[in-house]
Amino acid sequence: MISHLKGVLLKKKRDGVVVEAGGVGYDVLLPGAVAAQLEELGAGDEISLVISYHLIATPSRITPLLVGFTNDVEREFFEHFISVSGIGPKAAARALTLPFARVAQAIIEGDVGALTLLPGVGRKRAEEIVHQLKDKVAAAALSRTRAEAAPPSAAEALLEAEAVLEQLGYSRPEIKAIVDNLGDGARGCSSAEEVLSLIYARQKRGS
Repeated sequence: MISHLKGVLLKKKRDGVVVEAGGVGYDVLLPGAVAAQLEELGAGDEISLVISYHLIATPSRITPLLVGFTNDVEREFFEHFISVSGIGPKAAARALTLPFARVAQAIIEGDVGALTLLPGVGRKRAEEIVHQLKDKVAAAALSRTRAEAAPPSAAEALLEAEAVLEQLGYSRPEIKAIVDNLGDGARGCSSAEEVLSLIYARQKRGS
């Protein structure tokens, strides 16, 4: 799983960039708010992105999707955002055109009207975002004084693991049941891989 990408900007695309790292060109999807921060970069410039990695399943294949951010806080917010039922990584990237701090503030304040300004977010979806994320975003805001270089927390690892399970076809109720079954077991996990290994180990013992 790719969590960070540093290399040379090959070209900008309508919805992202192509980054060359180690002789390989990586397509990276960028939310509008992130792309706006990278406007001054041009082809040949060095670029460093924090990556949220996803697997997009279709009837014929499974395709990796890399979504890029300038720091860990942006990625954390994005992964909270896609935890809302019905919002996938591509839809979230299209929606997040406003600065993340402004979107987070709208969620904390319950400002549904402000959220409907996001592309693809109607009033019903905006109300659902507030309902599901208000407490999560407020809690995250309290911890943002931590260094951006800090390793992922167990909570972040769990969110990433949940996103992987959803991409694999698990329903939200199934994922909730799986996570609830972990109890405090995931507290020592520092990556989604560790969380998934723990889940599969428990499922194997229970089979």
